[in-house]
Amino acid sequence: MLAIGRPRQLLRGRPASLLWAVTGAWLLAVTAVAAQVSPDSARVGPDTAQVADSLGAAGAQLPPDSIPADTIFYNLPALESGIPEGFATGVWSWGRDEIMASGANTLAELLSEVPGVVTLLGGDYGTPLAISALGMGGGSVRIVRDGFEVYPLDGGLADLQRVGLVGVTRVRFERSAGEMLIELTTYRYQDGRPFSLVEAGTGQLDTNVFRGTYADPTALGGSIALGLERVDTRGYGQNEGGNRTGTWLRYQYHWSDRAGLAFDFRRMGSETQVSDYAGSVRRTDLTVRGRLEVIEGLVMEAYTGRSTHDVDDARVDYRFEGGTRAQHGVRVAASGGGLWARGAYRLFPDDDLPSYRVDGAGGYTAARFGISGRVSQASWEARSVLGYGSGGWLGPVAGATLFASLDAGSFAARTGPPLDVRPEPVPPLAPPTPPAGPTFATTERTVLRVGASISGFGTTLAAAGLRADNDVHVPLGTELDRGSPIVPGTERYGVEAWGSLPTPWRALRLEGSYQHWDTPGPYLPEQIYQAAFVFHRTYLESENFELWWSLGVRGHDPMLVFVADDGQGGPGGLATVPFFQSWHGRIQARIVTVRLFFSWENLSVRRNLQDFPGRLLPVTRSFFGLRWDLWN
Repeated sequence: MLAIGRPRQLLRGRPASLLWAVTGAWLLAVTAVAAQVSPDSARVGPDTAQVADSLGAAGAQLPPDSIPADTIFYNLPALESGIPEGFATGVWSWGRDEIMASGANTLAELLSEVPGVVTLLGGDYGTPLAISALGMGGGSVRIVRDGFEVYPLDGGLADLQRVGLVGVTRVRFERSAGEMLIELTTYRYQDGRPFSLVEAGTGQLDTNVFRGTYADPTALGGSIALGLERVDTRGYGQNEGGNRTGTWLRYQYHWSDRAGLAFDFRRMGSETQVSDYAGSVRRTDLTVRGRLEVIEGLVMEAYTGRSTHDVDDARVDYRFEGGTRAQHGVRVAASGGGLWARGAYRLFPDDDLPSYRVDGAGGYTAARFGISGRVSQASWEARSVLGYGSGGWLGPVAGATLFASLDAGSFAARTGPPLDVRPEPVPPLAPPTPPAGPTFATTERTVLRVGASISGFGTTLAAAGLRADNDVHVPLGTELDRGSPIVPGTERYGVEAWGSLPTPWRALRLEGSYQHWDTPGPYLPEQIYQAAFVFHRTYLESENFELWWSLGVRGHDPMLVFVADDGQGGPGGLATVPFFQSWHGRIQARIVTVRLFFSWENLSVRRNLQDFPGRLLPVTRSFFGLRWDLWN
């Protein structure tokens, strides 16, 4: 995957048609090979283990019509990374239960649990939303959903208001210092029966929350899944109301667990009354992908898709914003004997930001030792950017683990939104002068991280030293700071720590993290911290009652942020937002499959919470509602 030479020159002239041909040939190959793959024997659901036991000792198979239909279900092969989770590796993940217990309504709310991550919100729901860590701006966050890259369509980062959680059952986050990677995995069948999940709640500020998912593993000759999510609020103060609404539909055709095709449609829109931002923005992603497990441990995928950016705002500033961008790609993953490797090639034929991208990663993971490496290369208007990284860990040995990582290279980001087709002037009436064409910014950065952790007697403590060097600091490129100039970077040193401590109450733990830098910078406060008491216990022999609650605080010192231009010709620049601290609490009680929840933000009722100057966040808000799993 990494030996592709001069792809821009080879594909010049007809890149889209060539990739469509390659993708079509690949999908035909998947079909042909899959036809030779005999379907797996019936998969056994959690409550039907006796079916497996009923097979004879010689492996005799039951007649197909004697196997209950709800025991047969398939998933597409998975392409997984071999890097384990943990503070040492900089990888965090959440399954479906953890996502629900977190109470997160947006992806940013979920990721705010990661040490060193700060959220960047332009107000309440519906306003632009981003995240940052280690002071990184545009081009620092990549989002991949089931292999398809959720590429930024409104700046240097994808607006997280328009990246929904409906249907997502796993979130994996690599806090790499080069480019942070967010991998979203949609619903994977665990049982042959239809499944539904309903999440509904209401709260202060006329806030209503709904998220619903339905999945049927044996519908329409394949499997289907669909979902709907919505959050709406009147907001804090006048003209602060907003909402976000998303829909999701997926159809999969399976030959077996080793081969299949998937058609995926997702639309997510946001609306706000805040005049600083576009009134209504909608993102639509449509993808087709085929996956094949060639042999055990080797999975290949080809996909094609398109993403549409729609802005519904009559103001001149948004007249040319929008349009559709295509994406085609192939991916491969291999693993065995502790070794693993992943590679991907993505082509973006509609403009040069970027025109293509190649990624590769690999490593070795054992019980007490692991190494990993990664490299990425992309072309931005004929300028090549190259990033790379490596990491390793040793342990635990006598409860201690040593770890280190290095990320370096050049990285690029779009500095504004894509533009729709520009109208031709029609004399004597001509349209307004369109904005400049696509532009981008690049930065060189290097981050070294070295640390250790120690565990024993139910306690885990970890710490690491950090050295970060940026040649320049790049704005996010979204509406939050659009038009702000790049500023010089510098070398910084920092430390971070994380811990999980037991308490006399067996099911209760104290968890927290702390990060400190010698010199603050854009999106990088001098101190970032969070801590929480977390209680989790399952009761009764049947495990039909579960209680999960937390009480904690999250905050940081005053922070420099880029701000957008003033709309009157004045450039944007850096501004300081004040000290941030928010106490929060949440509780969830599960009775069989029904979860009752209550959450409360900003318990101390601080009235000056803001991520951008003058864009005050709600003083406080509480939610309550239920989440309900339904089978059949």
